[in-house]
Amino acid sequence: MAGGVLMKKYLRLIKNELAHIFYHDLRRGVLLLGAAPAYLLLFAWLYAFGIVNQIPLLVVDQDNTYLSRELTRSFADSDGFRAVARGSSLQDVEDWFGHDGRHTAALVIPKNFTKDIEHERQSTVSLIVEGSNMMITSNSNIAAFEIIQHFNQETGKKLVARDLHQVPYLAERRMAPVDFNYRILGNPKLDYMRFFVYGLALIAMQQGLLLSVSSGILWKGNKPVPEEFALSRWKRWLVKTFVYWSLGMFSYAVFLGISNHFFMLPVNGNFTEHFMLAGSFLFCIIQLGGIVASLCKDELLFSRVSVCYTVPAFILSGFTWPLDPMPFWVRCLAYLSPYTYVADTARNLYIYGSDSRLAINCAVLFITGLVAFPIASKLYSKIIEKKKSK
Repeated sequence: MAGGVLMKKYLRLIKNELAHIFYHDLRRGVLLLGAAPAYLLLFAWLYAFGIVNQIPLLVVDQDNTYLSRELTRSFADSDGFRAVARGSSLQDVEDWFGHDGRHTAALVIPKNFTKDIEHERQSTVSLIVEGSNMMITSNSNIAAFEIIQHFNQETGKKLVARDLHQVPYLAERRMAPVDFNYRILGNPKLDYMRFFVYGLALIAMQQGLLLSVSSGILWKGNKPVPEEFALSRWKRWLVKTFVYWSLGMFSYAVFLGISNHFFMLPVNGNFTEHFMLAGSFLFCIIQLGGIVASLCKDELLFSRVSVCYTVPAFILSGFTWPLDPMPFWVRCLAYLSPYTYVADTARNLYIYGSDSRLAINCAVLFITGLVAFPIASKLYSKIIEKKKSK
């Protein structure tokens, strides 16, 4: 009897909790049941092929003979690579990676390539890969090895057919006429910390800044002081922007110091460029965060919105999985996020000391912040006026 009464109490509590989740606050139920399937459908479909294909390739054919052109076609016609540029010297390779080499590779075929093969001498081709993204690095190595292996088999058959009475060591050279040299730039040891920690720190800084800005706007205990009402609408928001921007820049400087001095991670490049990128990013995030926070009724709602934004922003930014193989509509979504303009560029600054997209990305972030500034200041002033009337 007592057990039955206790069971009814438990059932009543369960019913009450379910009512809170699905009736009184349906958003909790949607997040609870729908978050995992939604992420699975989006990202499992996004990564359905499991490998990165069509890696942009610079071809430097220093031999320009029938066999070198045949090898070039093997790379260009493969699923793994997409020949997008051609060069004639190692200087072209250096220029390629210095300006246009994001998530790319370069194939270098040496002089006397065909001559060496025809005279029983093994020739070495080089594949140079931009190593900041480990997905690109590992997939390009696998794809290139398979292409070279197939080329060796086909070329070896032709050489063997030319002379059936060959000595053993010549037969070995004929069956593997091309040697493969693989070189990784930027992250030669494929250090996972170099690959991942920069982007993780930036996304954490973004989330912390968003939550701090929302708290400064929505926290009920945050009552405006008389001096705030003496300022115009945009000056109020400018003061708040300056405070959070300064704290964010200090946090970024601490991150650079810790990563370099304690974990020996590279921080190359000009510090002016580092802080220019970080400053424009923080300014943009503060403005957009201020707009969204002003439209939310409380901090809890804003935290839900920010979490729903942060995870897709990180995955779609091109930091872990390059943007180029993604569908067009996914790339359009990615470029709506400020994080896309900072993540990969920041990593290239740390590792290589430069990025050709730095000026453009800083301009996009800063202009977006400027456009959002008057909207954020107007919405924030309305909240201040409401607090004053109370």
